[in-house]
Amino acid sequence: MFEFKIKNSYKKARSGFFNTPHGKLETPNLAIVATHGKIKLLNKTEHLRANPDLIIANTFHLFVNNKVKEIKGSGGLHQWSSFQKPIMTDSGGFQVFSLGWGKIHGIGKVLEQKNFFSLNPLRSPQRGELTCSPACAEASAGRSARSSIFGGHRARSPAQVSDKRNFSVPEKLVKISEDGVIFDFNGKNFELTPEKSIKIQKDLGADIIFTFDECTSPFNSYAYTKKAMERTHRWAIRCLNFFHSHSHGHSQSLFGIVQGGIFEDLRKKSSKFIGSLAFNGFGIGGSFGEKQMRKVLNWSLSGLAEDKPRHLLGIGKIKDIFIAVKQGIDLFDCVVPTREARHAVLYTKAGKLNIEKEIFVKDKKMIEKNCQCWVCRQEISRQEIRHYFKTERIYGQRLATLHNIYFFKNLFREIREAIIDKRLEKLEEEYYNYR
Repeated sequence: MFEFKIKNSYKKARSGFFNTPHGKLETPNLAIVATHGKIKLLNKTEHLRANPDLIIANTFHLFVNNKVKEIKGSGGLHQWSSFQKPIMTDSGGFQVFSLGWGKIHGIGKVLEQKNFFSLNPLRSPQRGELTCSPACAEASAGRSARSSIFGGHRARSPAQVSDKRNFSVPEKLVKISEDGVIFDFNGKNFELTPEKSIKIQKDLGADIIFTFDECTSPFNSYAYTKKAMERTHRWAIRCLNFFHSHSHGHSQSLFGIVQGGIFEDLRKKSSKFIGSLAFNGFGIGGSFGEKQMRKVLNWSLSGLAEDKPRHLLGIGKIKDIFIAVKQGIDLFDCVVPTREARHAVLYTKAGKLNIEKEIFVKDKKMIEKNCQCWVCRQEISRQEIRHYFKTERIYGQRLATLHNIYFFKNLFREIREAIIDKRLEKLEEEYYNYR
């Protein structure tokens, strides 16, 4: 049922497909975030117009908002959302991280590159450890998407984080034990364990699901990161055992997650351990520095089988996509296309457009020449979209969402073709404004 095949390769990059019960997924590809099982703001007709190849729903939010029983009763996410292409669900691990270390340190998936250690005199870099800074901005208009991919937390100043950098997660927010995680959300206590995460994901019925893991902060010490990684490994075994011992009527593939923070030896150890287990594919988790992504990916992929798909969790900036594809990553997920659309940011090959700016008041051009998205095919101009953002904002956001989803879908089509034609670097140059 779940067959992954590499059809073409160029250096470390590869293109192919992953067969699922809901169709063949061409790789590399991007999962569009559908937090509650449906793409935000889009109605059923618009969802069909967007036609993403893959979506990812959020286990954490469906769990805390009491939607799991309803979705299970409808026959699973595919029936509930009327989306008959491949669906992923995450494990909830990163959202718990966002409530704990992510909130305390004000960080997300990718960090801006200034020297963290020069800003934190209490700590010196260790051998095999990368450097990074706490600067991280929410993906929205006027700000880059070097941010918390799911959490959306604003970065704290170095002074604010330097005295809160490790030892233990604040128990008022999140309590982590060998059993699992207890956390507070909107004034209520919830518990997630490896078994419960897999049970929820089985109830949701996605094609691809992930193990429950502990995502650490780059500000955590080596000792804490090692402890969390080892716990993640034990949780991975529990997830795998529960996955195989509890049938649920859905044919699903389980991906194990590599952790290890920004430490070379831990990343390699985690890759070797997770790679030795009988997973259908792998996820690369954690938060790390923008410029160090190549090294972290190299370490994280070192122990993984070549013949299984690799998913880079929560990453979707265009320059990061090219970096990761060239390292051998097959799948991605990110809120960037839809979140930035809601903030009036439209993607074009020449760069991003903030459609609310005055320069678009009389601009009768399409968003992008030759674009085949539904919005551009209807010849809705930049001027009109700006007008909708000013007068009927939600409709403007929906139009922007449709365009951005198509833009990223087309980007990955071009990437697959560039791998076949062995011209990936030339394609990357065409997106020079996203460097």
